[in-house]
Amino acid sequence: MKRDEVRRLQALERAGILDTPPEPDYDDIVRLAAESCGTPIALISLVDRDRQWFKANVGLHGVRETERVISFCTHAIEREGVFLVEDAIADERFSTNPLVQGEPFIRFYAGAPIQTEDGFPIGTLCVIDRRPRGLSESQRRCLMGLKRQLEQMLRVRTQLRQLKARNTELEQAQERMRSLNSFLQAEMRERQRIERQLLDQQELLTSLLTHIPHSVFWKDRNSVYLGCNPQFARDMGMSTPEELIGRTDFELPVLSSMRAEAYRRDDREVMESGIPKLSFEEPIDRLDGELSWVLTSKVPLKDPDGTVKGVVGIYADISERRRQEATMQEAKALIERHAAHLEEQVREAHERTLHLMEHSREAVFVLDEDGRVLKVNPVAERLLGLSREQLLGTSFESLAPEDEREPLRQTLKDLCVRGTVRLEDQGLRSADGGRVALGIAASLQVTGATRCLLIVGEDLTAKRRLEQQSIQNDRLAAMGALAAGIAHEINNPTSYVLSNLAYLQEWRDELERELAAVPGLPPRLGETIAEVKDVLAECLVGGRRIRDIVRDMRFFSHTAGEELTAVDIHSCLDVVLRMAHNELKHTARLERHYAASLPLVSASEGRLSQVFLNLIINAAQAMRSGGPERHVLRVSTAMDGERVRVDISDTGHGIPPEVLPRIFEPFFTTKPAGAGTGLGLSISQSIIQKMGGELGVQSEPGRGTTFSLLLPVS
Repeated sequence: MKRDEVRRLQALERAGILDTPPEPDYDDIVRLAAESCGTPIALISLVDRDRQWFKANVGLHGVRETERVISFCTHAIEREGVFLVEDAIADERFSTNPLVQGEPFIRFYAGAPIQTEDGFPIGTLCVIDRRPRGLSESQRRCLMGLKRQLEQMLRVRTQLRQLKARNTELEQAQERMRSLNSFLQAEMRERQRIERQLLDQQELLTSLLTHIPHSVFWKDRNSVYLGCNPQFARDMGMSTPEELIGRTDFELPVLSSMRAEAYRRDDREVMESGIPKLSFEEPIDRLDGELSWVLTSKVPLKDPDGTVKGVVGIYADISERRRQEATMQEAKALIERHAAHLEEQVREAHERTLHLMEHSREAVFVLDEDGRVLKVNPVAERLLGLSREQLLGTSFESLAPEDEREPLRQTLKDLCVRGTVRLEDQGLRSADGGRVALGIAASLQVTGATRCLLIVGEDLTAKRRLEQQSIQNDRLAAMGALAAGIAHEINNPTSYVLSNLAYLQEWRDELERELAAVPGLPPRLGETIAEVKDVLAECLVGGRRIRDIVRDMRFFSHTAGEELTAVDIHSCLDVVLRMAHNELKHTARLERHYAASLPLVSASEGRLSQVFLNLIINAAQAMRSGGPERHVLRVSTAMDGERVRVDISDTGHGIPPEVLPRIFEPFFTTKPAGAGTGLGLSISQSIIQKMGGELGVQSEPGRGTTFSLLLPVS
């Protein structure tokens, strides 16, 4: 595009008339042009980049624009004066133009260019006819006059637009002035407010520095004091802050040179790095010569442009806090030691509780608040015949028989409220479906936020068996007392009989000697006297046997107390072996292996005999299958260090290894039901331990068992 065309289009744009609504003044111009030139069509045509647009239009109804390439006006704006085409068909430039060949069938065209004030043609005032014709001079002058009138209207229009634009600018300028004025007034008020705030802040800062319980100071790049608050001045031995200004730390009387050098290094570090040094502890000298500790912070003092020009510091006396911290550390250490001791005690208590629980002779259950089993001890497992894994997590009430669950459920609820409950006879169902009767004592255990239920169950079955055993013991004691009485009653007549039998035997011997000197005695008399000798001998043996049995009964049934005395082990064993003779004679051979000499032992003779008899009877029962030809009961004595050792060995069936650790447990027995209570060995061990001795056992299945007693020397 040519440069002039660009400027022409810019001039058209500045005119501000393109695409504006119709206006009467412009419509009047085209009517006058059509009337004065005698044409049916008159236009005010503005030539844009790609189109010609009609501001006013007479004779072309509904047409507002056409393409520029086919327009006559494009040729008109390139000339001065009127551009005249009298017959378009005859003019080779327009003969094929669509506007000539079709609507509006232009044959005649006359157009005067419209120029802006600066001389750029922006369009034309043109007249058009559908027949060829010419234009008179007067019509030409009239068309030019209307063109000039139109140019004047466009200039006025432009000037009006410019005036409006200037008015708008003036109004905007006035508005900006008013805004600026308001802004300046607000700025003045804000500045006054800021000045008042600065004064208030300065007064507040002065008051803070005066009354703050901390010491504040500020220095220049050379660590020369520029100012401080009264507290810092007092710390440094000055009456007022002004006395400190201009001095360095080396010039302060309370600071040593070493301390002043340390402060100088800190100042230099903060100023050179530009990084604050915050909350560090350091010592400071006091006027009274004591050393105090302060918590110090130092930050760089900067100009508005960020240049470091000094340092600001503040510190607080923390001497008391350090003393308190030291005290607290000591208290903390003491508390930690105490806590560790308490933890150890808790751990030991927990271990003791577990140990007691594991070794308790009663069934123990620990439940959560919902009644589910958390822990059990071996006794509970044994009583119910269920393993620990089977019991853990089980609802405790589900262990009871169906008809006893509801009372148990209510009791557990009461336990959570009351803290303790007792049940005299609560049944639990064992693995084999049997009922295990327990006397239950339950308590609520609270440890911190943890609550659990402790259930301790006494096996009433074992208790009742023990009661029956106690009754049986009472009966045996009564029988022993009766036997002792009978033995006493029998002892006197037996003495008379033995004494008389001894007298008769002596009289018979004397008679036999005297009759031997008399001749002619009948042979029958001699035979009778010999038979009487045998009868008297048998009577004496039987009487002495009765005497020994009565004496042993009196010894074994002796109830004069359990005090420890000096006891002859061999005599005690002989008495027991005589009493067990009938049990042994059809079972095993007896072998005694006594030490040549043994000291007396400290024991209760009656209780010791009870232990010996129990061990010998047990040995005899272990050898019942076989007879004397196969089995031997061996009783041995010897010294074992400072104690006397007694071994009672049999050649019976022995004790299985899995049973051996439990044979001393109360009520444990391997005998058939009704054949024993399981208390004999337990009681025997308890008797020997009370005497200060020991009772042990060694056994090998199929070869026999040896019980060993160790008794203290009297």
